[in-house]
Amino acid sequence: MSPARRGQYQSRRVGGVRPSQMIHTYGPGAVMDLPQLSVVLTGTDQWKLEHTERILEPRLIGAVRSVPGCHRVAEFRTPPWQEETSNPFDEWARIGVPVHPFPRWLRCTQCDLLAPVDRHRFRLDVPVFRPDKARYFHDRCHSRRPSAVPARFLIACAAGHLDDFPWEQYTHRGAPCADAPVLELKEVGRASRATDVRVVCKACGANRVVHDAFGPEADAHLPRCRGRHPHLQRFDPTCDQPTRALLLGASNAWFAVYRSALTIPTVSGAIAQKVVEHWDLLEDIEDRAEFDFIIKRLTKGAGEKPLRWLLRYDPDDVWTAISDRRDGEDTGTGLAAGDLRGPEWEAFTAAVPPQSDDFKVTALSVPSGFNMTLGHPVAVDRLREVQALCGFTRIDGPDEADPARIAPIWKDPQPWLPAAEVRGEGILITLPENRVEQWERDYRESSRYQHLQQATRNWRTRRRLEPDDSATPPPRFVLLHTLSHLLINQVALDCGYSTASIRERLYCRESGHPDGAPMAGVLLYTAAPDSEGTLGGLVALAEPARLAAALRDSLNRAKLCSTDPMCSDHHAGDLGDTLHNAACHACLFAPETSCESGNRYLDRAAAVPILGHPQDAYFT
Repeated sequence: MSPARRGQYQSRRVGGVRPSQMIHTYGPGAVMDLPQLSVVLTGTDQWKLEHTERILEPRLIGAVRSVPGCHRVAEFRTPPWQEETSNPFDEWARIGVPVHPFPRWLRCTQCDLLAPVDRHRFRLDVPVFRPDKARYFHDRCHSRRPSAVPARFLIACAAGHLDDFPWEQYTHRGAPCADAPVLELKEVGRASRATDVRVVCKACGANRVVHDAFGPEADAHLPRCRGRHPHLQRFDPTCDQPTRALLLGASNAWFAVYRSALTIPTVSGAIAQKVVEHWDLLEDIEDRAEFDFIIKRLTKGAGEKPLRWLLRYDPDDVWTAISDRRDGEDTGTGLAAGDLRGPEWEAFTAAVPPQSDDFKVTALSVPSGFNMTLGHPVAVDRLREVQALCGFTRIDGPDEADPARIAPIWKDPQPWLPAAEVRGEGILITLPENRVEQWERDYRESSRYQHLQQATRNWRTRRRLEPDDSATPPPRFVLLHTLSHLLINQVALDCGYSTASIRERLYCRESGHPDGAPMAGVLLYTAAPDSEGTLGGLVALAEPARLAAALRDSLNRAKLCSTDPMCSDHHAGDLGDTLHNAACHACLFAPETSCESGNRYLDRAAAVPILGHPQDAYFT
């Protein structure tokens, strides 16, 4: 959005992202750093629903309703979008997610002037045919329209608020300027660090190095939080959190809080399953005459393309399935906040797995040499995942134990959430329950698990939460999570995908759990937002001989880390809030897009014998 004449605003496209990025990287409240300017994505209140599409996944609705503020959610929608044409003046160029310039403070690249954008020192230039070159420029500079770039410093708090860096207050150390302040931002010394800059007030001569705001005594130099949500254009009335200075583009400025579910067949019979999958298109058909009219149009080559499958079946059978679906439909079906992964695990491990266009799996034999430690792997030839954005956090990643930190993506609760659907393929590694239980009893009594428990209690105490031992994941979670990261790093070498494109989905449930049967498995999958999914690299790796080789290589590499003995001797809590034992960037850590738990609860010693700790390994 850019200001126009007479106080009005006109829409101008300044960039673009993929739908899946709107869920994980650039959702509402996130700051997008474009080539020459930066913007914050607005709340979903300002999105135009007429340009969105519904995404159907009933099982996911109950899960998102358990997130604070999402109790009214009844559907999911894609971000607003319209197919592009060759004419940049057509309607599609004005359809998208609204944004506001942020941070508001800009710096002239020629004269170093530092001023907010609303003081009319800078003007916006958006080339119609090259929106990627959108920029602000200093209109009154002695040079010829030099670019004005965002001041690359922000402040945020753990409650999810974000604000401009307090340049005037910081420069004058909290005191007012004697004259009208005019600020400049200049580099100092060798400028080897981003914070090696000095802000100077030309009016009174006050100056200060920005590095002070990032030092050990930064709290004394920064103001308290004002409760600002720039994506909602509002201030919360109270916030007792201290602020923290961040660099523009810092990875801890926005963490997505999302829920996801795999689409699994819920009924038997090909026609009934098709009706369920396309129910969003069929539920409005009121009578048989209207249904016959749709069939007639499809026969002539018209009508909805996603409904072409109707021509493959007898119309009477399809109409019977639609009627049965409507008569037996329970508005609460799939909406309860139940277990998402239990039904998925049952579908994966069933003696005769269900099949559909979005779910195709094949059980394979156990890899040679792993008969005692692995169950039957499952090749997932095709899967569909729906991901819904529920909120976000700042400073620290999201944690289900601290839901109060989740910041909203709207001013008032809405009946829908932004979502994306992806399709792909993967491989499920299962562990035999009797072997897991045997290992779990030993690891639970070990000092390594006790370190994880104590670190979790300390972590919760520092966040004013009840230090409950039940908040620590069970030992099998540590094993499954460690095995998952080992395989992600190995699979990336063998199948050609990057580690950032491979995701994990852990199936962990102890024996005797009230929610159902025990689970012990790891799904590694990769997915893409297009309808064709991915190219089969993971499925090919599920072949027993190749999988056995990949497992041996990953386990052998895990026995020794390049940072040992420091890595092997590390215990949870040794360095602040660390919630992992023997794990580091050289051996186990995975990208944020891959890991479900923010690289927490990892331990190489749980999987293999490591330097100085050979007794706790599952794979001996």
